[in-house]
Amino acid sequence: MVALVVFVTLISVAVWVAYAIPGPTPARVPQSAAQPTFGRTVQSDEAVVVARVEGIDVLLPVAQQVTTAVAFHPVDNADAASFSPVGDRLGGGDLGQKLADIFAGGGAVQYYLMAGDGGDQSSSTAGLDVGAVPGSQVVSPVDGKVTAIKKYSILGRHNDVEIDIRLAGDPSLLLVVTHVAKPKVEIGQVVQRGTTTLGVVRGFPASLDQSLSQYTSDNGDHVQLMMLHVTPDLAGL
Repeated sequence: MVALVVFVTLISVAVWVAYAIPGPTPARVPQSAAQPTFGRTVQSDEAVVVARVEGIDVLLPVAQQVTTAVAFHPVDNADAASFSPVGDRLGGGDLGQKLADIFAGGGAVQYYLMAGDGGDQSSSTAGLDVGAVPGSQVVSPVDGKVTAIKKYSILGRHNDVEIDIRLAGDPSLLLVVTHVAKPKVEIGQVVQRGTTTLGVVRGFPASLDQSLSQYTSDNGDHVQLMMLHVTPDLAGL
């Protein structure tokens, strides 16, 4: 019995030490995200506006407790609208300290501006990556209607899903949500921001280099948002 207690104690110490040693990346995954409650959705009292597009609020698509980083970047699409970030921009030498909790004291988001392809076609805030623990629920960040659910491949090797949502507040805007697994919505379905579950955050293999990982201590798995200006035909009207 004594030997068993000693063994369990040694294992516990080893696990604690493994998490205590700083990793090579500047930020850490929030403690509450280490063992997330899968199936948990964003609660109405914790909904956070992460950006705005032409006066329309865009909510954080995952629960705060499982969010690992928020970063804006250019995209390779000339039709992409610019997100207006809400919160405080991070940068310079204070990455590790300020991202111990990526939400400021008042609940505002702390975000990064990140390099990316398409800088000559779109603004530096045309894409939005929200890092989260794989398996965490993704909710619609806007009110609207699902116009498409598309399966595609990243680099010809990694299957992925895209969900397109036409905004209720402006039908000329189409929100494109990617890196979602196990879709829970159907084409034509009306979705409510912060309420309707779209699916879950997908996990990519460690061999796939994800830019967001420079700001997290995990693989940088995330949900990506992009807002497009579209014609009525393309918007599914």
